[in-house]
Amino acid sequence: MKHLLNLFLLLVLSNGILAQSNQLWLVDPLEPIYPDKNNLSAYSAKWSADYPENIETDVHVVVRVPKGAQFTLNATLDGKLLRNCWSKLIHVPVEQNTGLDSRTEQYKGNINPYVIRRAPFRIYEVIEPMDSEAISSEEYAAFRLTVPPEEFSSLGKHKISIEVKGADWELSGVFMPKIHDVKVPDLKDGHFFYTNWFKLTNMEDKHHVERWTAGWFDMLRKYANLLANGRQNSITIPGELITYNNGKFELDEDRMLRFIDVFRAVGFTHFESPHLMNRGDNDDWGDPELKVALTKRRYYTENGKDDVEQLITLIRDFAVKNNLANNWMQHISDEPTATQAACYVDIAKQLKSIFPEIKIMEATNDREGLVGAVDYWCPLINDFQENEAFFRGREKHGEKVLVYTCLIPGGPWLNRTLDMERIRQVYFGWGAAHYNTYGFLHWGLNYYAADPFMQSVVHHPAPGAGANNFLPAGDTHIIYPGTNGPLSSIRFEAHRIGIEDYELLYQLKQTNPKLVEKQIGKIFRSYTDYDTSLSSYRKVKKKVLKAL
Repeated sequence: MKHLLNLFLLLVLSNGILAQSNQLWLVDPLEPIYPDKNNLSAYSAKWSADYPENIETDVHVVVRVPKGAQFTLNATLDGKLLRNCWSKLIHVPVEQNTGLDSRTEQYKGNINPYVIRRAPFRIYEVIEPMDSEAISSEEYAAFRLTVPPEEFSSLGKHKISIEVKGADWELSGVFMPKIHDVKVPDLKDGHFFYTNWFKLTNMEDKHHVERWTAGWFDMLRKYANLLANGRQNSITIPGELITYNNGKFELDEDRMLRFIDVFRAVGFTHFESPHLMNRGDNDDWGDPELKVALTKRRYYTENGKDDVEQLITLIRDFAVKNNLANNWMQHISDEPTATQAACYVDIAKQLKSIFPEIKIMEATNDREGLVGAVDYWCPLINDFQENEAFFRGREKHGEKVLVYTCLIPGGPWLNRTLDMERIRQVYFGWGAAHYNTYGFLHWGLNYYAADPFMQSVVHHPAPGAGANNFLPAGDTHIIYPGTNGPLSSIRFEAHRIGIEDYELLYQLKQTNPKLVEKQIGKIFRSYTDYDTSLSSYRKVKKKVLKAL
């Protein structure tokens, strides 16, 4: 009898019937998931969250089944089978941890205690749409269920049943979203400025498309759609569209308008013109005189002023002709310091004298020296927080302030590197609501210098960069190249959620600013002081939705 009982238990275990609740978990999409080990005691087969009515709902599904096992995933919403709703999550490496102040830990050798895990490790990051068939290749396989808002026929609570079926086993879970009678405005009507700089050559190389061909525009539309879904509303214009040949500047109006219209069609409202000036071929930060990027002429001593006049006149005529005068963002020279400030101010005055409506936007490394020259200030978040009084003063003059991050700052600061909590990306929206800032800029949409699926940390390409000078994990990119188009990431989606939250807080602030201040203060106090508890975040967001 005992022998038969043992044989029965062995058969049961081999078929995966026992302990099914320990084999499937529903996980908050902001929670980090790893292919090798996870904090399973914190998860269960049930999960609920609150959403505005016009926003997609997401949950991550983690399963542990034998490697090589084949299975299907299905989800039913209130009894209705959902189709085209699954994505697999792909993991990427984190070779070094982000540094305590910038770059990676190798730069200065200081340990950064504000990371989610010690490197090296791999983390689920890339979101790749799939059909319902899957094969397990890791100890923990991870998937994303995304339900579009149009699938919900009513407001209130809903039940989404999730089933994972193998040849002779079955796992199940229940996702319970609550849909509130609240809407996030369409992208074109949003209040948050958001830009990630786009490297077209990487799009072309990864997808084998040739610039300005029909296939190229088809791929560009796929990128535009993904970016718009992520709430990005500003795009950098290809620098090649303004050229200098045989002593004459030319602007390719047809291609520029076609490029812009791809993004206007999906709700983009801002268009960033290439930098007019730079510090020369040697990138001399100690030279106070800026040079015209196209002609290489110095602004004062080589009559670069005439070049600037011709350039900005071309830009003005195009923008006015195509109803873009109020949407044009002009960069002059990236990250101007106190050394170049006087020259920068003179160039800005010249631009305004020719094109008064133009908005000058810059990632700035100086403050007082640039007063009167910048319409949209974009300091690093640590620069903003440490010098808030200065930027508040500029707002009184009608100027706007947004913030940016890059390889700086590290440690406890908000940033988007792969070894940071995903809630940090969400809090860029809450930080903007707290500080009443205008938006966010990051240089790395798709600037990967290596295969981003295989390498996340790359050497800093700056001139003179030392052997230990690396860009932190994921700093070069926030999306990934898929087989047929771009793929989103968990970080990119987290940033989207933060911007949607900003729009909700913006709405509530119009009627109850004290309540907004109170709710924000429960989870966010500054760019270095915030609550990483996802349950705390979800509770506060629910209160905001209910208040609206």
